[in-house]
Amino acid sequence: MEAVAATDSPAPAEARVPAEAPAAAGGQTAGPPGTPGIEIGLLQSLLDASPDGMVLTDARDGEQRVLYVNTGFQLLTGYLADELLGRNLRFLQGDELEQEGRHRMREALKRGESCRVLLRNYRKDGTMFWNEITVAPLLGPDGKISHFAGYHRNAGERLRSDPRSPRGSRDIAGGTANGPPPASSVALREDRLTGLYTMPYLEELLKRDWANALREGRSLAIFSIDIDALNLYNATFGIAAGDSTIRRVAHCVAGCLRRASDVTARVDGGRLVAYGPGLAIEPAMRIAQVMAERVRDMRIHHPRSVVLRYVSISVGVAAAVPDTESSKSLMERSELQLQLAKKSGRNQAA
Repeated sequence: MEAVAATDSPAPAEARVPAEAPAAAGGQTAGPPGTPGIEIGLLQSLLDASPDGMVLTDARDGEQRVLYVNTGFQLLTGYLADELLGRNLRFLQGDELEQEGRHRMREALKRGESCRVLLRNYRKDGTMFWNEITVAPLLGPDGKISHFAGYHRNAGERLRSDPRSPRGSRDIAGGTANGPPPASSVALREDRLTGLYTMPYLEELLKRDWANALREGRSLAIFSIDIDALNLYNATFGIAAGDSTIRRVAHCVAGCLRRASDVTARVDGGRLVAYGPGLAIEPAMRIAQVMAERVRDMRIHHPRSVVLRYVSISVGVAAAVPDTESSKSLMERSELQLQLAKKSGRNQAA
């Protein structure tokens, strides 16, 4: 799958820096005290030299209208800047508005958190491509989210065969535009921020382990985990510090599940999901309590936490033998337990 649009697409229009972009007198951005600013033209060249698509949208507008696209995004989609500015990018999904990644991204934006999802998008010429999207909130002078920065790339080159699949499994080209890659196909395996698995890959592995548990009559437990008040932490210390905390918490949580069969993934923001084959509800609850304790014991300072002055997590746990329900319903039950843990005061497992 090519990373750019068809060769007969029109040449990309010159990408534009939005009028709202901060600039100092003389067409320069303000640099650190005592250092020269950077010319806007140089920043423009830097953005257009990026091999990834870059987009800026207005967070104050409920429609998330596009304010800026770079050359890379025009090449990726086949649309010119004038065809994209002022629009919501949902139109790139065509009729496929019920993709799971779209719902996860929408929820993350509502919470003011960064996220990374994989969506089926369509170029101007109608060809489908897998768009790996990373969205990050940007704060304005008042400390509130004013814009969202989006980073887009063709995920075809990063989709790799599942090592647990039999040899000869199809690659992404064997999939269809009407659904995600089949279980025997591929998944985007590694979360860039944490190094854990991604949610799509966890879902692929869960299908197999669920089938194994059904055949063997064993229980399986799912953990839904969320960092408490991460949005307040980001507002206090910045997104970079928040990302660092997400990494530390993710590694701490994953360290509580040490068996080779256990799987942990990052969903988006500070949300994690894990599952353990062969775990009944009692041992799963003990593990969840250990997760919460170990995160507390890291003593990551969080002055705006409503629970305690350190970063904490809430954990929802659900377990079942597969013949009594589906993996989807068990996942939903773990999410409901997570909400119960939060409503009960956070910093706990339910």
